[in-house]
Amino acid sequence: MAQKINTLIFDCFGVICDSVLLGWYRDNRSNKGFSDENLGTILEKFDLGKLSEDDILDYFLKYDGVNSTKEELRQQIDDYLKLDIELVKIIKKLKNKGYKIVLLSNANASFFERKVYPTYPEFKNLFNEIIISSEIGMIKPNRDIYEYTLKKIDSTHEESLLIDDSKINVDGAIALGMKGFVYTDRFAFNTYINSTM
Repeated sequence: MAQKINTLIFDCFGVICDSVLLGWYRDNRSNKGFSDENLGTILEKFDLGKLSEDDILDYFLKYDGVNSTKEELRQQIDDYLKLDIELVKIIKKLKNKGYKIVLLSNANASFFERKVYPTYPEFKNLFNEIIISSEIGMIKPNRDIYEYTLKKIDSTHEESLLIDDSKINVDGAIALGMKGFVYTDRFAFNTYINSTM
């Protein structure tokens, strides 16, 4: 008999919140026509804590068509931060039912400290544990970050579900024996939760 899921591990950007850096990049790429094949590598370094927020701003300021000051650009990017309030309600219900709720984000912790937590003071209380890649020097979909997370929260692979908008990240979790759900919107997620848990 399959082990029952009791741990829900949520990605942040693209799930609980809109994509921020990638949201800005995608909109401006179409508006201004720039393209950057190296962006994935740059953002990986950011997520590992090897680059700072200022480093990313300096990097974007070199793009053709970006004529903002650093602070204007910071504000433009910050404006992409939007919390899905309806998904938050679903998460709160699941937590109240006794599920262990975890945030596992490929991100730089400085953005959470500077922007996410001050903007949404209730954010931290949604989770039993918050794990941000830059603080531990590991990123999804690498095996080590999933193993680290499960050990930290004292959950097994079989009882844990990763909810992430990246299929690669979800596939990485499934390969380890975790359950996985590729997030597209809260309606599909709610249907999935109601039918499987």
